[in-house]
Amino acid sequence: MGDAGATKWTAIALTCQDIQTAQAVQKELEYRQRKGQIDKDALLLTVEDPQARTGSGGATLNALLVVAEYLSQRKGHTVVTSDVLFDARILILHVSREFPYDSCGRAWTTLPVQPAESAAVGYDSLITNLDCLLHTITYKISIGSPAGVWVCSTDMLLCVSTPMEIDWQEHQSGVCVFAVPAAEDYAKNHGMYRLQKESNVVQDLMYHGGATAMKMCSIPDPQDPLAKAVPLVSGLVFFSARAAERLLSLHVVPVLDACTYVGLDSGVKPIHLSLFFDILLCMGNDVTMETFVSGELSRDYDKINRKWLIEGSEVMAMKSARSLLWKHLRGIGMKAVIMKDSSYSYMTTSGADHMKNLIKCPLEVKTDEHLLWSQFNHAYVEDGCSVEDTSIVINSALEGAIQVGPKAVISHCHLKGAIQIGKDSLISNIDIDASQDLDQHKLSSGILLQGFQLQLGGSTKHLCKAYTVMGKFDSLQTAYVKGTSTFCNSPWVVFLTRTGIDKEDLWPVHQTDYDRTLFNAKLFPIWNASETVGIKEILWLEGGEQDEVMLQRWRSSWRLSLQEILSCIDVPGELSYRRALFSKVGLCKVENVLQNNKNISLLPFFKTAAVEGYAQQTLSKLDQVAMTTNSPGVAARCLACIADVLGAMAGDKGGLRSGPAANQAFQDAFQLLRNGQISSGIEALAKERNNWLDRPELLMRAARHYEGAEQILICQAVMLSKQFVTVTPSEPTPMDKWVTGTCPARIDISGGWTDTPSITYERGGAVIDAAIQVDGKRPIGAKVKRISELQLILVLDSDQTHSVQVTCNELSDLADYCNPKAPGALLKAAFCCAEVINLSSNQTLQEQLQEKYGGGFELHTWSNLPHGSGLGTSSILAGAVLAVLWKASGKCYDHQSLIHAVLHLEQMLTTGGGWQDQVGGLTAKINIGHCKAGLPLKVDMDPVEISEDTVKKFNEHLLLVYTGKTRLARNLLQDVLRNWHAKAPYIVENCNQLVENAWRCVDAFKAGDFEKVGACMDTYWRQKKVMAPGCEPLVVQRMMSALGPHAYGQALAGAGGGGFMYVLTKEPNAMETVKEILAGVEGTEDITIHTVTLDEEGLRVEVEE
Repeated sequence: MGDAGATKWTAIALTCQDIQTAQAVQKELEYRQRKGQIDKDALLLTVEDPQARTGSGGATLNALLVVAEYLSQRKGHTVVTSDVLFDARILILHVSREFPYDSCGRAWTTLPVQPAESAAVGYDSLITNLDCLLHTITYKISIGSPAGVWVCSTDMLLCVSTPMEIDWQEHQSGVCVFAVPAAEDYAKNHGMYRLQKESNVVQDLMYHGGATAMKMCSIPDPQDPLAKAVPLVSGLVFFSARAAERLLSLHVVPVLDACTYVGLDSGVKPIHLSLFFDILLCMGNDVTMETFVSGELSRDYDKINRKWLIEGSEVMAMKSARSLLWKHLRGIGMKAVIMKDSSYSYMTTSGADHMKNLIKCPLEVKTDEHLLWSQFNHAYVEDGCSVEDTSIVINSALEGAIQVGPKAVISHCHLKGAIQIGKDSLISNIDIDASQDLDQHKLSSGILLQGFQLQLGGSTKHLCKAYTVMGKFDSLQTAYVKGTSTFCNSPWVVFLTRTGIDKEDLWPVHQTDYDRTLFNAKLFPIWNASETVGIKEILWLEGGEQDEVMLQRWRSSWRLSLQEILSCIDVPGELSYRRALFSKVGLCKVENVLQNNKNISLLPFFKTAAVEGYAQQTLSKLDQVAMTTNSPGVAARCLACIADVLGAMAGDKGGLRSGPAANQAFQDAFQLLRNGQISSGIEALAKERNNWLDRPELLMRAARHYEGAEQILICQAVMLSKQFVTVTPSEPTPMDKWVTGTCPARIDISGGWTDTPSITYERGGAVIDAAIQVDGKRPIGAKVKRISELQLILVLDSDQTHSVQVTCNELSDLADYCNPKAPGALLKAAFCCAEVINLSSNQTLQEQLQEKYGGGFELHTWSNLPHGSGLGTSSILAGAVLAVLWKASGKCYDHQSLIHAVLHLEQMLTTGGGWQDQVGGLTAKINIGHCKAGLPLKVDMDPVEISEDTVKKFNEHLLLVYTGKTRLARNLLQDVLRNWHAKAPYIVENCNQLVENAWRCVDAFKAGDFEKVGACMDTYWRQKKVMAPGCEPLVVQRMMSALGPHAYGQALAGAGGGGFMYVLTKEPNAMETVKEILAGVEGTEDITIHTVTLDEEGLRVEVEE
């Protein structure tokens, strides 16, 4: 979630309940590190608790020992040394064991937030509470802190709006605790600090304090100086290196070593230490040895959290442990930092609280620029489903006719069918198989329906699935006998009467009604000897009436209480299920986005697939979509996506993404695509791809060839526009009479790149161009005449001293028209595109020429513009060539046909290209070309009506400056199309703004407002740089900076990178001024400056008399 202003952790350790969970969580951390969410150099450790009931204090000591051992070994030590703490920043996160509303616990509760675009690292991820805490500590709290150890609970939602400013000089030694100001009503159920006024030195810690305690602990409310607040224990602590050293020393102290794996390996009986009410409490200024060691100060805490310590043999052991803590830790200073601009929400066992945390997530309320609240977080919702605006869907797929009521939450589910989910309900961990039993079911309001993967048994582990149901307002721990005790939001008596269940079915006979709770009621069937049990029985518990068959099946089943279920959860299995579902949901989204041509970026998912191991499934899904679509445009995007997946698999070890794509191994597949056999071509590509998956460099080379295949399909998609080309027969021109076509150049004033396939047919485009003469001349032209010889004579640059002549006597001489580097390729392609020659005919070239025309053709072309000028030369020249060929061969055409024919010709030539150049250079004056999204691609043109005075001002104020640098548009084009196909959000938005700016520029021209025209030019140049970073050479940057005060606007023509720059000067006829200014700019020795005249004719075709 970003790198600047972050703490660079030496080590991050998570405490876990068992070795299996530790291994699964280690993988989760490593995924995050590979995706850039955790610094690549941080040591990641998952530390299993050495024994049950070690407590947060014991778990902290054990984790610190393990981290110190690893760091000591890294530095070459053979024993643990505390020296490693003095240049390390260590974060220990405690993962709690059980949480009724998330099978993986509070730390892994998935929240309805996602990384903000500005902070996204380019991967698709679910954001858990642990991620948010890690982010908050790393970027908001710990910045600038000295070496030391941070310890944090994961039982709460903690949000800090802006980075905290902490004077770390005050905390170079000792301990720093973090307190959140809270209202007394909230604080009475939590721990709180009593602080010394002004200094914030911690005097004491209290738990579940009454009115007297509240008064003793109260501080001014930072948000309201007239009100009072209580400094709440936030669960976050910082131990300076010196304090951490003293804490670490406890691992060799008998009795206290029982908290560590060393004690376990030594056979010592474990003890339970609280981080706050044992380790930190002894540091409180007003705490006495007697009250601390006796346990008097922690009695309220023990009544709830350590009931076994109230009496019994462990009391003496705890007194002994506290005596040692006092001896070794007393004297360490402890101060509090008040987190003024923050929010804190402990994740209680209340269903209502949990729903509130999701529906009205504190991370939404408390602004954080790195996180965005999201109703749909990695969710696929089919069109037939309806989800209320106030509801949340997380990592789930909804198919069929599912209706989700207001303020409901769907999490980690794959639901299919006609299911109604009531208001305020929670559905979690229900897979596609279980959802079959929900089909046609209406879930009542306020119901929490969940699935859990369990691992049962002793040495022989048995995996199974359990389902639970309860009400949002049910209290898990309220005694059955009390009137407020409910199940599924109704009194127990209502439930028992409705179903016929007896309370003896739920609880042991010897258990009193005061000990009987929802938490320990054996409600939920797991296994039945004769029948399959599952979600049907759970739905009966929720709302079913008396059913003797169902009741008997329920009674004869092995049932577990929620308490038992939570103690048996298979956390590795749950995490694995979530990842598998994440992949499945992602693939559903991939198919939906591609088939419906949505401007949604799939690259983050592809990168995640490469990291997390489902790249092959992703490739197969992309193959499937490409093979089954009827649209070459959709198929082309699929191939671009496959290239992205292969590039992600290669990572940073595969070399550059751009490169050659003509390996012989792919040619058979390419040919199938060229022949229009898309499905067979995709299948052949996939078969060959399997040979290129072994090494990063092979993956990257394969990616390049998929981009080559993509270009073939883009060409075919654009070629569908041929249907807008209409020619009719007419008389050919006389033999030996020249037909000459001359054209102006063009400058693109706004909107460029939106004419480029596939951007133009996926998004739609608009470009405003001006047809211009350079130094009073029309610089581009072609001429053709019929000749008696049965051959084609092609003369390139016929107006130059070193012209090139190519003679074609056989059809094979034209076969290389699709190779842009072949001599005369454009002219050869034009003969084929104009259908003067048919390469597929059984007739020879001479036979075709003799039969149709009684002779051959001599075709000349020329351009007075330098190569890579950015003024649209090649496309305009193609238009001139087609126009004279059609005229000479006896074909009539209209202007729109010519525009689309050039588009078709450039696809034949395999140079790609859009439509703006021919629209601008073949059409008079200033015009705007535009098209709608969709195939076939149809381009429309509208002239921009301007006054004669505006024409005059245009000619007086516009200058061309040749930069002396050749522009290579194809190099830029590859990167732009790659970003577009990835649907990078900034690229999609920039394309939208390009189109908007083009239409604004039209209005400015119509108004004759050159200041606004110039502003549009400047905006356009900024937009070009977003599309193609690197398109502004340093010398051009210097030139524009120098000319800025004297120009309304300026930009490089075309794609940028070199060629011509156009400048709309504030003063008329400012050539000399511009020369003088640029003469003082470094690197402008090769520039030339040219006048511009608006061409009022466009393409001119003349026949020699």
